[in-house]
Amino acid sequence: MQQHRDHDRGTTARRRGDPWRKLPDRDRGYLSVYFSEPLARWPVREITRPADNKSDPNIETGTYGLFSTCEPSMRNRIVLDGAATIFFLTTRKPHQGRVISGYYHVGWYTEGTQGAVNRDYALAADKMHLIDPIPASDLAEPLAAICSTRFRTMKPISVETVAGLRRICDERPDRTAEYLGEIDRVEAFARARSGYAYPSWGREAGFSWADATDYYQTDAELSKIPNSSKNRKWRCRKCDYVIKSGALLKKCPLCKQMATLAPAEEDS
Repeated sequence: MQQHRDHDRGTTARRRGDPWRKLPDRDRGYLSVYFSEPLARWPVREITRPADNKSDPNIETGTYGLFSTCEPSMRNRIVLDGAATIFFLTTRKPHQGRVISGYYHVGWYTEGTQGAVNRDYALAADKMHLIDPIPASDLAEPLAAICSTRFRTMKPISVETVAGLRRICDERPDRTAEYLGEIDRVEAFARARSGYAYPSWGREAGFSWADATDYYQTDAELSKIPNSSKNRKWRCRKCDYVIKSGALLKKCPLCKQMATLAPAEEDS
């Protein structure tokens, strides 16, 4: 599959260095909850979420936080602490409830569009293992309780929990190719309906490593921008366009400039 080959090429490029740096692995990790796509047969991210199309986990490139502004505090702590393993949890309705869908082992990091001065980092996996989703309640204790306990978006986990969850995932077949195929299918569905794979982004195509260079740290003013807006409105300081989005976008959908959006609270 073309997207899977893109991930392999990206891995090779990052091993050469610039702008990616090696992340030390101190055996700790995180649980990360994401919205899954209700139209999908596999628990990929919610691409069609109204006015808030999701790009993470971006398994096409094996990255997190490169294209989106999701979970900045988790990304920052992963870089500072070397908590290299991210296990992905989501809710599959109506019967499965919360499930674990796989993990990234993060091998590299780089500065995002807001720069290290604002603790904005993007992460890239050196291993990605996605699986047939396992209901959290089916895990042995104490893993079932750790994964089933409600928390908002992410939670740090111990060395022992990382080792236990990784062993369970590694025992199961890798379904990454099926997940990638489902992303292609959902993007095609969205494009047929609206003309865009990601309407809230104004984006016709999916994501690949060819897009990555636009999303590294830019020469734009490195000011700290909130990740949410009370009225879900954002104004571009370059073209003055006001958009509606559930989360901060890194690129203006109209003028395509990077790191130019900020909350437009005066337009409530």
